[in-house]
Amino acid sequence: MPITVHKPTLTKPRQPISIAPRGRSLTGQVWGFVDTSKVNADLFIDEIQTQIRQRFRPKDFIVVRKESPGVPLSDDQIRQLCEQCGFVIFCFGD
Repeated sequence: MPITVHKPTLTKPRQPISIAPRGRSLTGQVWGFVDTSKVNADLFIDEIQTQIRQRFRPKDFIVVRKESPGVPLSDDQIRQLCEQCGFVIFCFGD
C-alpha cells in the first residue's frame, strides 16, 4: 500500500499584513470589560481599573459578566458593549 507524504510548507510567500492604525485617544473614553466568570476575574478588573484611572481619566467603566466561562456573551451584552464603549477588554482570572 502506497504512503502519501504531505509537505507542510506554503507554496507561495505570505504577504505582510500592515498594523492597524491607532484609534482614538484612551483618555476620556468609556472602557468596557468582559468578566469571564473565572475565579479572580473580578479582582483583575478592579486592579486594572485602578491603573486606568491613574493614567487615562476614563469617562466610565462598564462591566458585563458572562454566565459561565464556557458560555458566550448574550446578544444584549454584546449590543451594550458596542453601543456604550470606546473599546472592550476581555478579562480572565485563575
